Amino acid sequence: MAGVCCNELFYWGLSTVIVREKPGFLALFFVFQGSIAPRVMPQIILVSLLAALTVVLHDHFPDFFPELTTTSFGFIGVALSLYLGFRNNACYERWWEGRKLWGQLLVEGRSLLRLSLSYRGQDSERHQRMVRRLIGFTQCLRDQLRGTDPMPGLANWLSFAELAQIESSVNRPEAILGLLGEQLATEVKSGGLDPVTVRNFEQRLVSLSEVVAGCERLGNTPLPFAYMLLVHRICYIYCLLLPFGLVASSGILTPLLTAIVAYAFFGLDELSQELENPFGQTDNGLALDSMTRTFERECLQALGTPALPEPHASENYRLS
Repeated sequence: MAGVCCNELFYWGLSTVIVREKPGFLALFFVFQGSIAPRVMPQIILVSLLAALTVVLHDHFPDFFPELTTTSFGFIGVALSLYLGFRNNACYERWWEGRKLWGQLLVEGRSLLRLSLSYRGQDSERHQRMVRRLIGFTQCLRDQLRGTDPMPGLANWLSFAELAQIESSVNRPEAILGLLGEQLATEVKSGGLDPVTVRNFEQRLVSLSEVVAGCERLGNTPLPFAYMLLVHRICYIYCLLLPFGLVASSGILTPLLTAIVAYAFFGLDELSQELENPFGQTDNGLALDSMTRTFERECLQALGTPALPEPHASENYRLS
């Protein structure tokens, strides 16, 4: 059976979340870590250059420019804001649902630890086997959601026979839950647990299976592509035409005003794309490594391990 002390061999993903206090007024304009600005800078530069070119052409050839007012652009901007607001709300709801699912995973996992300690005892081999499988399940689900190989990490917690069974499985987290269910069935047959107690264990396993299904639903069901395409097109069309509506009234300030509007619209669009997949490898993805390490520490404590791995700490405001 694999040991429980080889914590340095775990495979950790790249998803992070930004953890920092709200910056002051001046620092607010110079914060780039966790900001969406670097990713939308190409679009901002593009529309700013177009706006600058529009100003130059308007100064030399004013008769070639139609008489446009900001009123029509205001109506389009309001409509675009409503579209972006709806999409951002939908994407944030997906991000928050992912966090609630992982919160439920921790609750159900801790309940299983408590039940196992109460009915089996810390020194029981059955208790130790279940705890190792729970650690493997959490790490396996994390890696599956990120599209990475969970097998190197599972080698620290599962036996060779279990690893072979898991590797050939289509749904590896569910396969580990299957091993836990088989363990409970064996204990009932041997008289180690009574049917009423096993029902409590089974309820926790069913809840963990619901967590897996919920995470798969979020990972496999993006927002409709047609809606995303519509928002993208309107953003580009609006920001590319905006300089022509501002140049007559704003003059040399047109590039600056266009850049601010582009930052707002393109930034909201990019941020919603990040939040759409809460398990993605982005600055604003859920800190699955941190939650996995938290549960791992509690499991190892339930095994009586004296030296626990350190909890994940934020590094340069990033918590993975």
